[in-house]
Amino acid sequence: MRRHSFCKQSFIAITTMKTVITNSEIQLWANEELLGKIVFELSSNTLSILHTYAYQSGRGIGTQLMQQATRWAQEKGYTIDPICSFAKKYLEK
Repeated sequence: MRRHSFCKQSFIAITTMKTVITNSEIQLWANEELLGKIVFELSSNTLSILHTYAYQSGRGIGTQLMQQATRWAQEKGYTIDPICSFAKKYLEK
């Protein structure tokens, strides 16, 4: 008789997801857990993205953060200066 072993994957059910924008960060939260953030500086009409942090890799958190950052910049009429390498790669697409 042959036995099979199965890898159990754990999934986190996300019930509440929110984006918080402070004076220097764009944060992505799910179920009261900080998933990642963008650290930025704002000077005149330029949003300089300094760092992108995703606390769980491979889940698209950085991409979601950049989507929020670009949407917010467009709404406010800001130009984005991607200093962070992730932001540069995202905006080149």
